[in-house]
Amino acid sequence: MEAWGPARADDLTALFGLALPNESLTTDELVACSWDDPTGAVLGDVDGSAAVALVTRPVGDDLHAFIVALGVAPVVQGDGRGRRLLDAAVAWAGDHGCRALHAGGSAPFYLWPGVDTRWTRAICLFESAGFARLGAEVNMSCPSTYRSPAPAGTEVERVVADADAERVRDFCTEHFAHWVPEVDRGIEQGACFLARASGEEGAVLGFACHSVSRAGWLGPMGTDPARRHERIGAALLGAVCADVAESGRPDVEIVWVGPVGFYAKSAGAAVSRVFLRMSSRIGR
Repeated sequence: MEAWGPARADDLTALFGLALPNESLTTDELVACSWDDPTGAVLGDVDGSAAVALVTRPVGDDLHAFIVALGVAPVVQGDGRGRRLLDAAVAWAGDHGCRALHAGGSAPFYLWPGVDTRWTRAICLFESAGFARLGAEVNMSCPSTYRSPAPAGTEVERVVADADAERVRDFCTEHFAHWVPEVDRGIEQGACFLARASGEEGAVLGFACHSVSRAGWLGPMGTDPARRHERIGAALLGAVCADVAESGRPDVEIVWVGPVGFYAKSAGAAVSRVFLRMSSRIGR
């Protein structure tokens, strides 16, 4: 194994195109979730047939490592490369003082919340290395044709003006501080919408972003806790769906869902993917 630098971004994209063809991961997505992260690293074979991307995150008083993505080209699967990648990841995490290594879910920027339950080989690999299941997370799918009007006295619009961007950041900092980095990226990419009370200086009531880490994926999204159940969230969801539909996508993937009931009742969204959160302790 050797360290891959950003110059091998195209190799990484090609590898995941072979290993996970249904994911359609782009170079921009892989770079943003690996090398663009100041803690990120990519380890891989010289021939480009296997690689793992990693980042570190503080968790409580400790530092933990997260596997952003791990892939082995189909032509060499079964020859032990996956386990060698995982061993290299464990060693890298230990060298960086991490107390645990997690599969997926490296918020704020990530490609998956965990290990897709359909990826049998990956689950077997992590289990064989002593990774334990910590729980599960779900994605939901919603047709991009979904629309919902803004409730009376509210407006929903794309965040464009600097003043609106600052107000959304302040709102997020107050109510959902852990999402600020994702909201910042959504604003930068022109993929953040705000809901506010009618009028130029109306109070921000909620926000929704899409395509922050994966094109067409919705999240984060939040509504003022004091104004829930007023269909503000439904209107924001509709605005995101309309924006995603412009790119020709028939569905919006709602990532790492908390309130399953809200999306199911509001837009008829259904659970589309299930991910296992898996983890292994490092050292004592």
